[in-house]
Formats: sequence, structure tokens, C-alpha cells
Amino acid sequence: MVTNLRILRTRKGFTIREVSQKLNIPETELCRIERGLAYVPPKWRGKLSDFFGVPICEICDEATGWPILVDMEMPKLVRKNISK
Repeated sequence: MVTNLRILRTRKGFTIREVSQKLNIPETELCRIERGLAYVPPKWRGKLSDFFGVPICEICDEATGWPILVDMEMPKLVRKNISK
């Protein structure tokens, strides 16, 4: 099982750090949400929904905030090469 949030992020080619910085959401909390270990606070639901261009109900349960789970394998990680 994997959260739909992680699927959305990896399909768009973003790292957790990039999404975290663009939306001003702590990276550690976003990671916990993506792993299904934490709920999405109300103040972040709209931000995430707008950023990914999907309704809130595709990211989390609107009543509880718990991430939507999808029965599929974990997508490959998005890694960015940083050249110095």
C-alpha cells in the first residue's frame, strides 16, 4: 500500500524537499504523511490540493485528514543530481 500523495508527487517528478519548500510544509511532517503515519492538517489540505491539481478527497479523507491509500507497489524515489 502507498499513499496517493506519494504517487502524485513522484508522477510530477518532485522530491519531498521540493514540495516541502514550495508549500512551506516541514519536510519531516510531509514525509510522515506520505508514509501514512500522520494525518494532513486542515491548513495544508488546500495547499496540497492546489499544488497537485486534484480535489482534497484524492489526497486525504476530508473528515479525518488521513491520507488516501492505494493498493499498488511503492513508486521509485525521485532523486535529483546536484552538481557542484
